[in-house]
Amino acid sequence: MRLAATGDISSAIRILRPLAEASGDPEDRLRVGRMAYLATDNTEAQSQLERAYREFQARGLPRRAAMAATALGFLYFDGLEDQVVGRGWFARALGLLEHEGPCVEKGYAVLGLMGASVASAEELEANARVALALAHRFQDRNLECKALGDSGLALVSMGRIRDGMARLDEAFTMIISGDCTEPSVIGQVVCGLLSACDRCGDVICAETWLRFIEKVAPRHTLATCWSAFGSALCQVGRWKEGEAHLRMGLARGETSVHHIRLATRAVLADLWIRQGRLDEAGRLIDPSVDRVEISGPRARLYLAQRRYDLAAAVARQALRQLTGDCLRAASMLLVLVEAELARENADAAEEAAEQLQQLSRVAELPAVAAKAALALGKTAAARGDLKSAEYHFDAGLARLVGDTWPLLRAALHLELARALMSKAPAEAIVNAQTALSIYQRIGAPEASVAADLLRAQGVPAGVAPPPKALDVLSRREREVLALLAQGMSNPAIAKRLFITAKTAEHHVSSILGKLGLRNRAQAAAFAASFQISHEDVVSGTQ
Repeated sequence: MRLAATGDISSAIRILRPLAEASGDPEDRLRVGRMAYLATDNTEAQSQLERAYREFQARGLPRRAAMAATALGFLYFDGLEDQVVGRGWFARALGLLEHEGPCVEKGYAVLGLMGASVASAEELEANARVALALAHRFQDRNLECKALGDSGLALVSMGRIRDGMARLDEAFTMIISGDCTEPSVIGQVVCGLLSACDRCGDVICAETWLRFIEKVAPRHTLATCWSAFGSALCQVGRWKEGEAHLRMGLARGETSVHHIRLATRAVLADLWIRQGRLDEAGRLIDPSVDRVEISGPRARLYLAQRRYDLAAAVARQALRQLTGDCLRAASMLLVLVEAELARENADAAEEAAEQLQQLSRVAELPAVAAKAALALGKTAAARGDLKSAEYHFDAGLARLVGDTWPLLRAALHLELARALMSKAPAEAIVNAQTALSIYQRIGAPEASVAADLLRAQGVPAGVAPPPKALDVLSRREREVLALLAQGMSNPAIAKRLFITAKTAEHHVSSILGKLGLRNRAQAAAFAASFQISHEDVVSGTQ
């Protein structure tokens, strides 16, 4: 278990496998199966867990058989991407426990999935309450930590930000204090914490915990850690830093379980959609997979491609699954409003905007109210009611204090400029200039729309091309970065490029500083992401 806790899963399996064979104890097989899943060896995980399940059943141990069935549900749902069979195993686990009375195994069964993989916030919160009561009753610290983490993520998703983050903070404190020692639970809580930060745009909390997370989290969870943190950075307009973390998550995710591979690809694709890099984004999104985690990027990609029917269909499908999830549902409703307006279906757009307004009344996050105002303003403008549109856009801007949610702020300024153009052209110009400034700073393609609006009013406006991830590096630094991706040491890089080891070390330090990376491992993961996305690290004229 010490090896597993430090992330050396393969060594732990090599020790446990012969012990399980020699002992014939299904508990040992259950442990090996869980470890094999963490090592992404799904074949061995399936074999060991199924044998453990059968042996527990043969020995008349339904509670332990339920634990094996729960692990198989997790494996099939997230590892083998077979949600139907996964749900079957979860149902089997609960069936075995139906007549067992209160027991800790039921707590693990109802929280069998990783919290971030559960679409319904209502379901996750209800199950977490059951599990937390059982954890307290049977004094199971690992289950308590898992239940607190899942409950916190559910509450944040439901818009109860303060209560949710307090529970997540408590769960993570249990990890760093040593109260929770189970590697799989630690990984899931860490993932839930950063997913919550991403959903509510709390970069400060994510940055505060991330330095601890990298010390205590199992290695297989770093993909979701980096991706969630990168996504949160992108939400607050820090696209350069965000892309670096998303790329590290992408590289790590390629060697992780299937759903993490899908999710890390989709999150980076989401950034590229916002940057207007639609062809590249399309190569990272698998349209054949029906998982709510990738519904947002899929819908936004279709919207950007002007495939409005598909955008609306994906958004509606996701909304059916996201029961109680105010934060993710708000983003999907905004996509639905834009898709329906583009389809000239004003009634459907207004209905979605009204649903978004209802969410804003219960969510503590000001961004939800701002999204609702944007949606209501757009639908009013589509009806020709520019006075109401102006009111809603102003109200949305009033909800965004400081420099948070810059893309949302820029969209409100741009729409307000359009609404004011005939009535108050001077105010329209000021709002368009503000939108242009934000879009330019971030590198968003909507900058050209704001510039066109200004030029139509006789105001000169230029748009610089948005920088790409490697624009800050010289050609030599790109060559060094490509060799870092191959795991080369400084002396090996020096030999390959015919430079001194000290010069190689200087280039590595410069790369880390320019890209905002902490160490060589992060630089190697960052560089490896270009191979996955079929981009050339070394190309360029600098």
